[in-house]
Amino acid sequence: MAAGTPRQRMTSAARREQILDVTHAIVDADGFHAATPKRIAADAGIHRSLIYQLFGDIPGLFVALIDRESARAAAQFADSVGERGSEADPTALLVDVFDGVLDAVGNHPETWRLFLFPPEGAPAELHQRLAGSQQVLQDFLTEELLRINPNVHDPEYTARILQATGRELLQLRLLEPEEATVERLRTFVRRLSTDLIFRPTS
Repeated sequence: MAAGTPRQRMTSAARREQILDVTHAIVDADGFHAATPKRIAADAGIHRSLIYQLFGDIPGLFVALIDRESARAAAQFADSVGERGSEADPTALLVDVFDGVLDAVGNHPETWRLFLFPPEGAPAELHQRLAGSQQVLQDFLTEELLRINPNVHDPEYTARILQATGRELLQLRLLEPEEATVERLRTFVRRLSTDLIFRPTS
């Protein structure tokens, strides 16, 4: 920038995103309790009053962060569902969806850590969004199971097992990426899906 050129001011929308990014980084590293107005302002290089001007208060900032990351995770999941492969192999549909979520977790780990490992001091809104997303996922899995095999045994509980297992595997991918490789997780999901969906009923 040439000497004497006035510094361009950040728009309110851009500043809002910056504060959300800074808050998310603090929460991701140290939990919600660590995201104090003083620390957020210092890390963002702003005056604390701007936080209140844009978000009302710290709880309002946290809710805005949770809503933004919820929307991002939902969009990434929708993309994974939209990229399902051929129906020639029924179980491949669920594996493809899991693959898509794995990619999202790998590309945006900070978003998914917020929901896979709720940070210390997480507000009630985070748990509410998480419960809502879990219900949506369970409904999706139940519908997919019945479409793949209308005679699947206890589709509701089978969906719950797949959901809980998928969550655990995604957590392992974040915690132990060298052990929990994409291929290892993918193979496990394929075998589990086949065993659960097509097991004999008695």
